[in-house]
Amino acid sequence: MVAKIILLKNETVPFDPYKEELTKHDTESFFVPLLTHQSINQLEIVHFLTSNNYLDNFKAFIITSQRCIESLDTVLSMIDDKDVLTRILNKPAYTVGPATYDVLSKLGFTDIRGGIDAGNGTILSDIIIEDEIYKEGNKNILFLTGEIRKDIIPRKLTAAGFNLQELVAYKTNIMEDVVERYSKVYNELIKNKNDLNWIVFFSPQGTEYITEHLLNHKPDFKIASIGPTTQTYLLDKGITPDYVAKKPNAVSLIQGILEI
Repeated sequence: MVAKIILLKNETVPFDPYKEELTKHDTESFFVPLLTHQSINQLEIVHFLTSNNYLDNFKAFIITSQRCIESLDTVLSMIDDKDVLTRILNKPAYTVGPATYDVLSKLGFTDIRGGIDAGNGTILSDIIIEDEIYKEGNKNILFLTGEIRKDIIPRKLTAAGFNLQELVAYKTNIMEDVVERYSKVYNELIKNKNDLNWIVFFSPQGTEYITEHLLNHKPDFKIASIGPTTQTYLLDKGITPDYVAKKPNAVSLIQGILEI
């Protein structure tokens, strides 16, 4: 029997690693976005990335979210000078987790650091601080981020003497109609009861409406969490996940779900 999985997230572009992994296992995926993401400051970012200041004086850049990478994809498509684009793509790019690593690789970045070895901002910060490329003293680094971000990376790098230039690439809003959209998908899938059906939480952000709904309308689906932070959030809300991914990536999540 084919599993059907509701993913409480936006489908990532230019490709979504969770959808791709599920397709490999003949499993149907249904995306229910909780948030809207709007790219902002694109011209400002293009201007900075193509400036002599960035190209000559900045050693690397940091990008930690899928939404930022989507915005960066658009920004890169706006750069016509191939030599400049090559210089941008050849700079070290620090990121968190394997999913962002894979997308950056597909965009053409040649020197991606962190990734699977950096499960969170604290670990990534340590990797950056210990990187040999800063031994000469130039610690200029760009941080592409959203309007709302954690302070871990800026705080640790600033304390270590880095000059962190931040550019905001997107803003986020919570979608108020999430329960209606979720219910539409859920009611359609529940017609054919299937013990392999799952709902997956990827982050606490934007889940206020859906967690309240699930407490009052317990689903017949199993519930999965992408990691311990989201698991703790769900437990605090009174929802106990049936599975927590051992690693925050598509392969670990999907394999674990299908083995239960």
